[in-house]
Amino acid sequence: STPFEGRHHDIHCLRKSGILQGRDTTSWLADKGYIGSDMITPFRKPRKREQPRWQKEYNFQHNKIRVAVERAIAHLKTWRILHTDYRRPFNTFTATITAVIGLYFYARSE
Repeated sequence: STPFEGRHHDIHCLRKSGILQGRDTTSWLADKGYIGSDMITPFRKPRKREQPRWQKEYNFQHNKIRVAVERAIAHLKTWRILHTDYRRPFNTFTATITAVIGLYFYARSE
């Protein structure tokens, strides 16, 4: 989708963009920020109570799967080029990112 002005949580932008419409997200793993979005999320710790052991174990297994994605994102964030603003005219952002994604998938298909 096109970028959103201001600061918004990912789920807000996903819903507003319409990308999720018609998709079955019930088998997607997500973090606690997506609770209530029909995605598979970890359990929150109850306020002023201990979390049951089975929920802790579930969260551990859930996070064990998601760690690869989190590491990839952390790795991307260390790239110096991503610490600067988009260097081309802003109205070319959508075309540029679409081209990059296309090239990435083309390279992976060979």
